[in-house]
Amino acid sequence: MTAFTEAVKIAHAAIRQGQPAQALEAARMAAAANPKSSEAWWLLGTAAMGLDDMPTAESAFARAAEAAPPGSKLSGQMLALRGKPLISDGRMADAVESARQAVATGLSDVPSLVKLSYTFTHAGLPEEALSCIRPATELAPDHAEAWYSLGSVYRTLGQIDDSEAAFKRAIELSPTPPVAAYFNLAYLRRWTEAGNHISLLESLSCRTSLEACRVAYTLFKEYDDLRQPEKAWDCLQVGAGLAGKIEPWSSTEEAETIAAWKAHFPPERFQTKDARPRSGPKRIFIVGLPRSGTTLIERVLAAHSQVQAIGELKTFGIATHKLADIENVRRLAPEVIAAAARLDPLDIADYYTRESAFLNDGSAYVIDKLPANHDYVGLIRLAFPDAIIIALDRNPMDALFGCYKVLFTGAYGWSYSQDDLADHYAHFSDLMSYWKQVLGDGLIEVSLEAVIRNPEPEIRRLLDACGLPFEEGCLKPHEAKGGVSTASAVQVRSPINSKGIDAWKRYETQLAPLYNRLRQFGYVD
Repeated sequence: MTAFTEAVKIAHAAIRQGQPAQALEAARMAAAANPKSSEAWWLLGTAAMGLDDMPTAESAFARAAEAAPPGSKLSGQMLALRGKPLISDGRMADAVESARQAVATGLSDVPSLVKLSYTFTHAGLPEEALSCIRPATELAPDHAEAWYSLGSVYRTLGQIDDSEAAFKRAIELSPTPPVAAYFNLAYLRRWTEAGNHISLLESLSCRTSLEACRVAYTLFKEYDDLRQPEKAWDCLQVGAGLAGKIEPWSSTEEAETIAAWKAHFPPERFQTKDARPRSGPKRIFIVGLPRSGTTLIERVLAAHSQVQAIGELKTFGIATHKLADIENVRRLAPEVIAAAARLDPLDIADYYTRESAFLNDGSAYVIDKLPANHDYVGLIRLAFPDAIIIALDRNPMDALFGCYKVLFTGAYGWSYSQDDLADHYAHFSDLMSYWKQVLGDGLIEVSLEAVIRNPEPEIRRLLDACGLPFEEGCLKPHEAKGGVSTASAVQVRSPINSKGIDAWKRYETQLAPLYNRLRQFGYVD
């Protein structure tokens, strides 16, 4: 047995036994012994994925694709595997290019089609995701993961009945507790006494804290639908308690971040306009708290003939971190902001434009609706001097309760306790006040309540501020085309309505700690 064959055998065995470190070592030996072996590079990538070493995994899968015969199914399978590590590294454009190359090989195996659907969905290309995942369910009608992925894509596209049917099929077929499918199913519509999943949810055996967390939030949603606030609140407390441990957050760290923005981006930096040309379409950035109406305003503008919504992109923050080049710091720490202040804003603009170009359909205006971009408002203005920046405002109790009752997996760690909600709102308000001070009329403020109460005059005012002519379609944002992948994906398919105003009052007693903290800060009467 050669050294290569032995190393491959050891790597396969280590992967089967759940020993990624040993698999990685053996796979490195195999790849060194035979650099032209797709199998060796695949083993290396798979082991690296098991260790959450995404850069190594991506590089290995790329080498595996190169070693395979050009245009072969094997090459396509390896290219499909690159998607998740590329997305993890913030290289969305490369992920899409790799996925499209994989599609071109004519892949027909279900695991690869599921991976391609994942890439296209996360890239904000639901139609391309659908073209991969629908055939997967036809090829393997009993493949639970394929049906789950199909349900997610249909939800993004607003095909709610199809989404519900796909999630239910995934639940029927799942060999393990289908927690994620129940979680997504719960938010598709309002459940009733005659039709709900509460008994099934309460009988599920959860394997991880995240699964238990999802079950608790799902139970909250269904008990809330049934107007049983006491039971709903108890479930929410369980879910939020678990989520807070999964996504820790520090008020002190956020205060340091805001102080750094003020220190490194003083008012005088915004007194002169950079006249160097920027490529690409005119940018619209919509910022605010999650659940503050950002998706509604996105749909209002996306209904305009000159405007395209390209989703919630993390691209601006990724560009800032990549170019700042501060190692071993993932959060928006003061040292990242200090480094960003020394960058040429045009470099950030070029990076952002290059990484998001694959989404633009040629429209004159494009919308980036990531709420968390509120941190970068000043830097956005420097990178794109002519950008339209819209800041949403909503009654803080409604906005914060809206955040509290949603599980934001992987984000918004401040949303899982009432004290943290209040502290974050104080930090958020402080920073937005500062950006308003330095940008003045360059920050367009929109009140969600005002839009709901007086849609036409408020929408006309918004369009005028954006330099866009009025179009009737903007009064019907629920009819706007395009996918929506946020927590508002179902809600925004309905006409503008006042259902969300004062929704927090159903839990007024339970939310007293949050209300009292906000009152102490002076944010509520």
